[in-house]
Amino acid sequence: MPLFGEQDREKIGELLGELENPVRLLLFTIPQTGLIVPGRATCETCEDTQKLLEELCELSELLSLETHHFEQERDVAARYGVERVPAVLVLGPEDGRVRYSGAPFGHEFALLLQDIRAASSGKTGLAQETREALAAIPEPINIQVFVTPT
Repeated sequence: MPLFGEQDREKIGELLGELENPVRLLLFTIPQTGLIVPGRATCETCEDTQKLLEELCELSELLSLETHHFEQERDVAARYGVERVPAVLVLGPEDGRVRYSGAPFGHEFALLLQDIRAASSGKTGLAQETREALAAIPEPINIQVFVTPT
């Protein structure tokens, strides 16, 4: 059963129809096997996150999904700095990337759509003054925003 109703698919399709350049979504997951093994990591939201991203990719030819098994592809996870699952990376033609740790459901879903559009255009919406201030920082920085439903 699809996650999105027909009206939602149409609206999301319209938003994704505005993409300018290809965007890759990287999903790091641990697929559920039905077995619970003590000491082994599990991921309760990975399957739903993958389904959500697959449905998004069906709505735009400029959107693609790469799925990586977190435990079996540790080298790939390390390359992208992924430490927990599910993790979704939004990669556009520019070097910057956005990462979601956890399932992008609820309010985070609207932000995910905005981030996909921004990654596609390469435009952040930051004021020139802010860009200049950020450019003056001599080393890479990691900005984290934590969101919790209330």
